[in-house]
Amino acid sequence: MNNVLHRFFLLIFSSFIFFQVHAQNVQISGTIKDEESKIIPLANIEIKRFVKEYANGGYVNKHLPYKAIVADTTGHYKINLPINEYVLEVSSLGFLKKSRYVNLTKNMVLDFDLAEQVNQLEAVEIAVRKAENNVKSIESGIVKLNMQALKTTPIVFGEGDIIRTLTLQSGVTNVGEGAGGFSVRGGRIDQNLVLLDDAPLFNTSHLLGLFTSVNSEAIQNATLYKAGIPARYGGRLSSLLQMNTKVGSREKHTAVSMGPITGNVLIERPFAKGNGSFMLAGRGAYPNWLISSFPKRFNGSKAAFYDLNMSAQYRIKNNSFSLTAYRSTDSFKFPEDTSYFWNSNIATFQWASPINNRISMTTKAILSHYDYGVNGLSENFEYRLTSRNRHHELRHEYIFDINPKHKLEWGGNVIFYQFSPGSRIPKNDKSAINAFQLADEYGRESAAFVSYDWEIAKWLSIQVGTRYSSFQNLGGNIFTYQENQPRTAEAITDTLSYGKSQTNANFGGIEPRFLLKLELDEQQSIKLSYNKTRQYLHLITNTTAISPVDYWKLSNRYAPPQQANLYSLGYYRNLKDNTYITNIEGFYKQMSHLVEYKDGASLLLNPHLETELLPAKGYAYGGEISIQKNKGKLTGFVNYTYSRSMIATQSDFPQEQINKGDYFPSIFDKPHNLNVSAQWTWVSGWSLSSNFVYQTGRPLTFPDGQYSFNDNLMFNYSSRYANRLPDYHRLDLSLSYNSRKNKQQKKYSVLNFSIYNLYARRNPYSIFFKQFYGYPKSYKLSVLGTLIPSVTLTKYF
Repeated sequence: MNNVLHRFFLLIFSSFIFFQVHAQNVQISGTIKDEESKIIPLANIEIKRFVKEYANGGYVNKHLPYKAIVADTTGHYKINLPINEYVLEVSSLGFLKKSRYVNLTKNMVLDFDLAEQVNQLEAVEIAVRKAENNVKSIESGIVKLNMQALKTTPIVFGEGDIIRTLTLQSGVTNVGEGAGGFSVRGGRIDQNLVLLDDAPLFNTSHLLGLFTSVNSEAIQNATLYKAGIPARYGGRLSSLLQMNTKVGSREKHTAVSMGPITGNVLIERPFAKGNGSFMLAGRGAYPNWLISSFPKRFNGSKAAFYDLNMSAQYRIKNNSFSLTAYRSTDSFKFPEDTSYFWNSNIATFQWASPINNRISMTTKAILSHYDYGVNGLSENFEYRLTSRNRHHELRHEYIFDINPKHKLEWGGNVIFYQFSPGSRIPKNDKSAINAFQLADEYGRESAAFVSYDWEIAKWLSIQVGTRYSSFQNLGGNIFTYQENQPRTAEAITDTLSYGKSQTNANFGGIEPRFLLKLELDEQQSIKLSYNKTRQYLHLITNTTAISPVDYWKLSNRYAPPQQANLYSLGYYRNLKDNTYITNIEGFYKQMSHLVEYKDGASLLLNPHLETELLPAKGYAYGGEISIQKNKGKLTGFVNYTYSRSMIATQSDFPQEQINKGDYFPSIFDKPHNLNVSAQWTWVSGWSLSSNFVYQTGRPLTFPDGQYSFNDNLMFNYSSRYANRLPDYHRLDLSLSYNSRKNKQQKKYSVLNFSIYNLYARRNPYSIFFKQFYGYPKSYKLSVLGTLIPSVTLTKYF
């Protein structure tokens, strides 16, 4: 009995000591801004214990590493620490580091104003967080763009471009020069979740792929997750690209830039009482003067686009309210009697508020609309073909800072979809085109997540999370087909009709997430990650890149959600006081329920599309090597990726199998990718940048024979993607001058001279075949097959 009482009182005493120790924790919080009071998101805060040690007959001040955290996207940070003396070091890419001593005895607010690094823009440096966080951060496979450096990057037509700059990184590529979208680690274009202020973008391109649809001048930060996707996000298989709009400034700020094809205006202003600010940015294109100089076969071609960004933020006590909006529109006309158009409209409203000194809450209402289509202009055959996507979302999340070593996040979201796959109407009474419309598709996607960060020891940290998502396809007509027969229009046996509120297909499941960091010492670490993802949307396309005739489809019983398991393992090391940042990372991705197409598939305005679709599976694997130099007059990086991406159809019927059911390369299978970038900064304000890009040619299908049909010679294609384009390579140069001499100088300019494709290589985008007097003849198509110079001037005042 005494032994039992002894244990009982020992337990009570231990619990008392535990709570007393935790009661000693107090909170320090604040906001990270620049000297113009503009928010700096995702800044790094390194917390060090301040101690005095006796050495050599006297006391020496020492700063011992204790904890590292990252501010959120609104520039706020918050952490609970034991009562003690600390030194806080705050840093962010493009700004000078700032340190503050604090004797922490009670809850306090400590804000930081960081000074910008003037004339030290480390062009095209895309870092995985801060230099030392390459080793110390738990995240792996993250690419964070230096938005300031985009102005000096040699990109086609001199326009700072987010996605084109991302394709210089390891594991990221595209299907060809001038193509829209991007591929991450062998994934498809539609497998990337691209978010602007948490609203999805369904098309990321202007001018059919020559420009990114988002104006980089209006973007505060852009981060790509190739692995370790946070548990709060889902709905795509391969990656997450997060972009956040600038939130304005407490001082008046204006920027104007002009290039050979585009012009930009940016305006930032504070509200009258200083409780908030707003930002407006606009970009327009005027390429027709350039198109008019093309050869005569291009006569009649026209193109134009514009995009607008707006943001406003206002604070009431501890509550923060923000509204961001975006609109873009494109039009493009070939010499033929056809024109194309597409436009996006996005809005996000956010309310952020602390519940207490440890728990904060964020609520978002999100809208994303995308419309696209074709105008037929032939006489007596005028028509308008349109499709549209509607995405309405509500998101609610919490963050609980338990103590410096533990953090808990949870929340959920619900999305309502309405997709219109196609509608064709005659444009006048004389048109011989008949009206036709496919039924709208409705869906509901909901998810809940929880994520837990635990620093087990200084050398060992984990992040464990899970996400449960579900999807219901609502309403519509569903065809049924004869059993044990290929699905064809002739095999339809019945039609099932559902009301808008009725579920005709239901999917869902758990999506675990896991990250582990093993820090070997101050300069090297090993990181492991695992993601399971589901994708309930499919991009229906038979082109190699996103085009205006592609459309999105919701998952149903004939096209179930795509699924993937992604594994990655990396070794990270910094050398010579973080002058060199290196990492080697391997990955393996297993995919199922992919969508492939039958040979000669008819996809546009097809009421029974499932007859043209084939179920498929796939896998991708590879390794990435990245070496970056961050200090000195000469900076830059070398990124190399070896990657394979394979796919196989899973039809039970031999006549539907592609390549006899064997694995074959996907269109994004490019085994070797090398990107080399160098930046040299010399006399005040001048810098020289260069990029060299090499890629294995993408797979193509060439004819392997020909035959006669009704006295016409026809090509025979027996194997899909059995051939390849020639390898791709090019060299770009740019020379930049920044007239800004110091931080107090408000009026200054940035002048950029760039040359894209310096040695004018005619890299083929595609190769196609035609009959020429009874013989097959190949033709090569190059989109940007020549040297392209440009000059861009940006003025700030």
